[in-house]
Amino acid sequence: MSHKKQSRTCLGRDIEMTPETKRAASPSELDALVGVHITRDDPDIYWEDSHGHFQFDTELEARRALSDPYYQRFLPDVDWSHTVVREVRRYSPYCTDSAANWALVEKASAQFGSMLVWRERGYWHAAFGTHPDAEARTPLVAICLAALRAGGVPVDVYHDRIDAQINTAYTFEQNGSTNHEN
Repeated sequence: MSHKKQSRTCLGRDIEMTPETKRAASPSELDALVGVHITRDDPDIYWEDSHGHFQFDTELEARRALSDPYYQRFLPDVDWSHTVVREVRRYSPYCTDSAANWALVEKASAQFGSMLVWRERGYWHAAFGTHPDAEARTPLVAICLAALRAGGVPVDVYHDRIDAQINTAYTFEQNGSTNHEN
């Protein structure tokens, strides 16, 4: 695997540095890597509590809700003194949504050259320009990985976990839409 090397000057000498390998163990982590390093899109930012996973526009709003007795009635068995509020940054779902993935393809093609996608022995492959191809079980994930590879972002991917989460979400959507039709 070839990585783009960056030069930095330290004490008057150029030092070549290889980018640190990033980890992607979920579709949202892969989406974040693509959003930060390739599309450079601004994420949707919200605050979420660790028990009810309720979403708030600001940290202050979340903290106020946690101390509100009315809010606490939603989950009466929770020890609210141990609740954590965290910032969540949600990027476009590049590895699960065709429209978001196509926006990625447009940006990556402009930066790295035309995209080539093919299926071989049960796996999808994608490559941009003259950069090495990336392989995955779904075409959208392969395209995300190829864009990251072309951008010089080395990624250690947990394919089984990503695929399981994508399949679970897909099954949930299919069952949900079936139930709504009845």
